Amino acid sequence: MSKVFRPGILYLLLTLVSPALAQAEPDVSLTEKPALFLLAEVWPWGYFDENREPTGLLSQLVEQLASTAELPLASRVVPHQRLLHEFRRGEADFTVVFENPFLEEFATSLGPVLETNMLLISMEGSDQELSLKGLSGRTIGYIRGTYYGEAFEHDDSVIKVPLHNMEQALDMLMMGRVDTIISSDVVLSHSLKALKLKVDAFRYRVHAPGYPANLYMAHQSLHPEYGPLIKAALDKMRASGELDEIFALPRH
Repeated sequence: MSKVFRPGILYLLLTLVSPALAQAEPDVSLTEKPALFLLAEVWPWGYFDENREPTGLLSQLVEQLASTAELPLASRVVPHQRLLHEFRRGEADFTVVFENPFLEEFATSLGPVLETNMLLISMEGSDQELSLKGLSGRTIGYIRGTYYGEAFEHDDSVIKVPLHNMEQALDMLMMGRVDTIISSDVVLSHSLKALKLKVDAFRYRVHAPGYPANLYMAHQSLHPEYGPLIKAALDKMRASGELDEIFALPRH
């Protein structure tokens, strides 16, 4: 299921009052097929509400982009491990994921949406060094499909344990099933608050500071003309502070 965001509601009301105006100035956004965003099913980035409608931080982003750019945009939430495969096959126009050189083969970055700190996390009281070198031979839990940067991607000295979501990762860590987990500060902070876990129950170290998540447009996009408009809207939202507001870390 996908969610569609269409601007131009005021214009639609005007067309009901004045058919002559509607005939003179047709609104393309009301008739054109929306451009599609693929969103990873990772809470809180993308998930489904009780009505099985896409929601989450990235859904908010798409809604605001549609309003700012005055373009019809839709979003569809898919399992994280399928997202890049479907995006590469041209099944969507845009996506937002952590910066990944693999995407350069079939997509173009329109700019960063946010920068996040990638963290290594262990239980408070553990004495292990929170670095890839210090964790050599130990287990690190990570959310399957997430790109955590070149260093983690190519490190073969640690034992990487793929997990479904951060709730499972935290459970595994607290039960001692993994030595450490890796996460963005956004996902971790939202998860700790939602699960009512104490921040000081864990140890943290920044693994990759300021790691960007970018908005990518597929080379096979059916709406290449939207690229400059989406980029301009993204730049405007960044300058106004709207992006910071959407992705602000929750207070604990």
